[in-house]
Amino acid sequence: MAASEGVSGELPISGGVLRAVIVPGEGRNQVRSVRFSGPFQVASPAALSGLQDALAGKTIDEAPGVIEDYFRDHPGAITGAVPGEFLTVLTLAFMKVRMASSSAPDPNAWKKELR
Repeated sequence: MAASEGVSGELPISGGVLRAVIVPGEGRNQVRSVRFSGPFQVASPAALSGLQDALAGKTIDEAPGVIEDYFRDHPGAITGAVPGEFLTVLTLAFMKVRMASSSAPDPNAWKKELR
């Protein structure tokens, strides 16, 4: 997977579908950039870019703290989706990155062989 390719995750939430498109970083588990879209409201364009910028360059392991800190430090900046939903959709997108770069055998192939 090229570093510039975006990988998306989607999560149904109240009001629609929350999406995260991530570009993986060079390091293991690193998020180079992320863009969120969906049925949430922002107090200003800077509110959304602030969250996205806070996650850029971080690892997926750091994401829960970054998202929680952002929502704590900027109450009301983003409404219509809760921090856990942003973390979940980010994790779903990251799981696709991990699956694409994994050298582990595909479990679906095992199921086919057993038939």
